[in-house]
Amino acid sequence: MTDALALGLFSAVIVAMAAYGYRFSARSAEDYMLAGRAIGVVVMFFFVLFAISSSWTFYGFPGVLYRHGPAYVLFIWGSVAGFAGLYMFLGPRLWALAKLNRFLSPVETLAARYESPTLRVVLAVTMLAFIVPYVGIQPLGVGHGFVALTGYPLWVGAVYTTVLLVVLVVLGGMRIVAWVNIFLGVVYITALLGSLVWVVAVAFPDGGIVEAVARLKETAPEQLAAPGPLGEYTRVLTIGTFIVGLLAFTWPHVVIGAMTARDRSLFKWLPLMIFIFGGLFFYVIPFIWGSIVAPAALPGVADPAEADRVVQTVIQTFLPRWFAVFVLMGVIAAAISTAAVQLMTAGILVARDLVQGVFRPQATDAQIMRWARWSVVAIVVFSLSVTVAVVLGLGEEAMALYLTDISVPGFAQWAPALVGGLLWKRGTRQGALAGTLAGTVYLVAGLFVGGERALFLGLHPILPTLVLNGLVYTVTSLLTPRPGEEIVDVFFTEVDDFLHSESSRG
Repeated sequence: MTDALALGLFSAVIVAMAAYGYRFSARSAEDYMLAGRAIGVVVMFFFVLFAISSSWTFYGFPGVLYRHGPAYVLFIWGSVAGFAGLYMFLGPRLWALAKLNRFLSPVETLAARYESPTLRVVLAVTMLAFIVPYVGIQPLGVGHGFVALTGYPLWVGAVYTTVLLVVLVVLGGMRIVAWVNIFLGVVYITALLGSLVWVVAVAFPDGGIVEAVARLKETAPEQLAAPGPLGEYTRVLTIGTFIVGLLAFTWPHVVIGAMTARDRSLFKWLPLMIFIFGGLFFYVIPFIWGSIVAPAALPGVADPAEADRVVQTVIQTFLPRWFAVFVLMGVIAAAISTAAVQLMTAGILVARDLVQGVFRPQATDAQIMRWARWSVVAIVVFSLSVTVAVVLGLGEEAMALYLTDISVPGFAQWAPALVGGLLWKRGTRQGALAGTLAGTVYLVAGLFVGGERALFLGLHPILPTLVLNGLVYTVTSLLTPRPGEEIVDVFFTEVDDFLHSESSRG
């Protein structure tokens, strides 16, 4: 009863923040979708960091480290570099283009760059298809926490999270999602770091982390180095894992964040904050949890689903019940902070790029926002249904692998069109369409055709598909007529001049 009361009060705070924010935001499509292009560096830091720090970070990431050893951490370091690179190189240009031309979506921006409504549909559908499993694992992660803490079925935690997500996104829009992420992020950091410090003090009273490492050296030395306890993380797989991380700059819910910036100064400071506070501080915590503390404190967990919730299990074993409930709040905060941004992005893709972009080009702001809200409800329910169906049909793989093996390779398929569209004047409509379709078709075929994903030649799905995509994009662009002078002026000359003037002013 006490657990339910605490979780009820926590959800009431989130709902109250969303309801309060509804009074002051979402008056226009620009405000609802891009927070009025008024997000400053501090809010943006929390917005970006906790748009990517999810229940996966608390459960899935430590779960893979627990089972496979420390090599998987290269995915995180690749991701940190990818996020910083996005806001250093692509972000300023995307922000300038959106500000100058009133674009509300990165897909809309690329469609205008390549002069292709067809590409707009292809990119929107592709991004939506791979957002679905990513959104779905957030309520699933909370469901794992509910199982470990209360013994309730997985669906109870999943439905609880889904309801909170719908209320937050439907009422608040991007501005409130960004601001609520500050509250959720504080809860998350306190739970993740506080539980680690407390468990180390209780479980290893004589030497702390040093004692835990010494115990692993004696009982399970394979836990501390590649290829890991199961021998899977060879040099090839480790390098591939790092490359997968680097492609994090293509995650649509992170890319769209660049379009919400208030001014260019954000792009000067945010990459540094991501490296220092995100990489060196924040992501080190789940790394220590999964690769050292949990294996030393609670060895012998072999089942992937059990490994996904091993952090929660360790906390319940060594710490008081009330703190375990607080930690579950941290997991819920992480899941909501990530999935809310993903859902906002998905709603924008549906309302702005598909409905308005294809069927209702003269739609009003009120209509666009209404379509976005209804699409959010449909997408979150569909996402959760698909994820549960996959789990029931195929069994529970490690949660982290839904992200790195399915969603990220899908997001990466717009990388050539995105990078080429913003940085390469010679990229063409035909190249963007051919490359995106080639890579996406290859990825889908490889995921569903042939045992053990044989079509990928033993490589991670992202590698052969992205190579094909990039080659087709480049070759086709070089063989087709270059973009007209008007496109070059709007997407390169004017942007360069605007960024230069903004730099001079700063």
